[in-house]
Amino acid sequence: MRSGAASGPTVLGPGSRFVGELSGDEDIVVTGRLEGAIRVDRRVTVSPEGHVEGEIHARQVVVGGHVRGDVHGLERVELTSSAVVEGGVHAPKVVIAEGARLEGKVAMTEGKDKDSDRDREQDKPRIHTGKPKGSEE
Repeated sequence: MRSGAASGPTVLGPGSRFVGELSGDEDIVVTGRLEGAIRVDRRVTVSPEGHVEGEIHARQVVVGGHVRGDVHGLERVELTSSAVVEGGVHAPKVVIAEGARLEGKVAMTEGKDKDSDRDREQDKPRIHTGKPKGSEE
């Protein structure tokens, strides 16, 4: 069992396309195209080359690329100068750099994830990064 050591982020590379829900407990970096939801316990970074068509739910989110869907950060959402977001931004702390484009609402929330239907759309393929729950033994 590893205690506190991170193995590095999971990266969806620039030539990659993924369709489905991506979930896990590691950092995610999107430099390719993802069509579906991202739900992770840590940080999601959408690089300037990255495209996400779907919702993002994470502790922290940094968008430098294109997102079509709502972005939910439990702690913080940052839109860099190259970001294009077509959807709402929900987080207790929101940073929008000069040059970023946002076509949607900003909601300064308390940081509680109120999405009770996380496991909807059971028929879509899923990738889970990290250890399965209950494998700490």
